[in-house]
Amino acid sequence: MRSSLASAPERLRVLLVEDSRMFTSALKYRFETDLGVDVVTCSSLAEMREAAVGPDHGFFVAVTDLNLPDSPHCEALDYALEIDLPAIVFTGKFDFNTRKSILNKNVLDYVIKDNDRAFDEIVIAVGRIISNREFRILVVDDTKTQRSILSSMLKAQKFEIVEATSGEEALEAMKANPDIKLVLTDYHMGDMDGYQLTRKLRRHYPDDVLRIIGISNSNDPALSASFLKAGASDFLYRPFVQEEFQCRIAQNIGILLKMEALKKAASMLPLVAASA
Repeated sequence: MRSSLASAPERLRVLLVEDSRMFTSALKYRFETDLGVDVVTCSSLAEMREAAVGPDHGFFVAVTDLNLPDSPHCEALDYALEIDLPAIVFTGKFDFNTRKSILNKNVLDYVIKDNDRAFDEIVIAVGRIISNREFRILVVDDTKTQRSILSSMLKAQKFEIVEATSGEEALEAMKANPDIKLVLTDYHMGDMDGYQLTRKLRRHYPDDVLRIIGISNSNDPALSASFLKAGASDFLYRPFVQEEFQCRIAQNIGILLKMEALKKAASMLPLVAASA
């Protein structure tokens, strides 16, 4: 018994900052039962500061309301970011200026309380951040600045990142990291362009194993079609909206998960038939 307890994985801790008792109780229950995490609740910025102190706070993510009695202007969110605690916003007050403000703070996601699926959506958002840790993404771009921007956005979402500065380096990275599930590749590169890389990858990795998203600064409307015909799963033109980028990544990861579930279900059919 002692050895099994010692080997048990440590549960993730979520900090829930919400002044509504109803929302707090419902979310705490859903997070703990649906996601298997430990939840610490706070109803004010003062309680939040006591629960999470400095960068060694021990929390995986914070789910925070924007407006609390002692935090009427996003101070709780600012504090989370100050102590390097990734945050998901759960708020009832939302307009264009609020949206722009919180996205500029690089929050992981936001969910609005004024719809019937709000609880489901916030649980899905936290669950997605948890499952992202299991995915390794390859970022291919010969421009250091652009590569760093993409990597930073993905690391904020808790993905594991591998970087490559050329098509050939990307192919080597795939061999060295067979668990890569998603490739983001720029179009313009020195040794081979993005859709040449895509074609080479597709010779060995089908779409249900590896998702490929092409990216370009070009304003050529035909470029996206060229990428898709080469085997890309998706395409994004720069500059893209942060929300769109996050949604495209989440959608492609979601497709992979569904495909894996279908494969698993299909593999079980002979066993079910044999036992019938």
